[in-house]
Amino acid sequence: MSHTITKTKTVPRDRAVLPKVPRRIGWTLGLVLPLAATAFILAQRLSALPQGSWSWTVQWELLALTFLLSPINWALEIMKWDELLPYGSPSRRMREVLYGVAWSMIGPMRMGAVVGRVSATRQKDRNQACRAFATASAAQWWCTITGAGIGLMACNMPRAALVVMTLSAISLGLYFNWSPNFWRILRKCQIMGDWRIARRINRTRRVRALKLSVLRYMVMLAQFVVVLNAFHHTCSTPWIDRCLGQMTGGSLTWGLTSLAPSSLFGDLGLREAAALLSLPALNAADTTAIIGAMLALWVANLLLPALYGVHLQRQYLQRNSGHTTLRS
Repeated sequence: MSHTITKTKTVPRDRAVLPKVPRRIGWTLGLVLPLAATAFILAQRLSALPQGSWSWTVQWELLALTFLLSPINWALEIMKWDELLPYGSPSRRMREVLYGVAWSMIGPMRMGAVVGRVSATRQKDRNQACRAFATASAAQWWCTITGAGIGLMACNMPRAALVVMTLSAISLGLYFNWSPNFWRILRKCQIMGDWRIARRINRTRRVRALKLSVLRYMVMLAQFVVVLNAFHHTCSTPWIDRCLGQMTGGSLTWGLTSLAPSSLFGDLGLREAAALLSLPALNAADTTAIIGAMLALWVANLLLPALYGVHLQRQYLQRNSGHTTLRS
């Protein structure tokens, strides 16, 4: 009897190479244009301030409330992350989210958050974590553009509001029937594992994630109003009109910053410029109040959580390296 042996050639798993964007185009779109626009707006507004206007009168109770709302803000994001990536301890999910915050402050083209958050997960969870992050980001982005559309309607800009709300409706439809094809550039990267074995996130979990995103957006908007009042922004205006104007300005500020392709240092500078465009400033004191309030919000919502996230990740790595040493 003769046996025929057929040799099958094993094809190595291809590793995708990220599509290369021409360096000049990448730097121009991702860094130069946002920074140039930011510098122009800040220079135009701040150069017109009279001397001696950089003095802040702060209501410390409201400033403390701003910082106290920050844990609620990130607790909602951690709950959303736990909903989309279940079967993990709350402490682990907190470490992953806050470590992603640290990366979001330095990552190019807004990819820092996904790299930081996914790299903090266990190796076997990374493919599912990539899908969970895409879902979480889409839910929060929908809240941002929907709020911006409502803000545009409040500012009596119906055409712009119609465009944004149409985009909101389309994105909501895609969200509930959604497969994140735009993440193809990350599908076969080593850090993500095998994308094909990632399970689709069911509708119930996506609904819960969207509700948590709406709640988080409301907390962020409340922080925005509280911190502006802490710095006495438009303090001569009746409080109802003042708060309505600040809520509208907050929704437009988040909308403008979400359009920037790069979030260098967590939108530091970009948010201040967007707030100066979106918020009323009746005098020089109001302009400096906006700058002070946005810097305080940056510290409360980004800098402190990022530092704590780095601390948690460092403790985790030290703990794991200690366990590895004991086993060896």
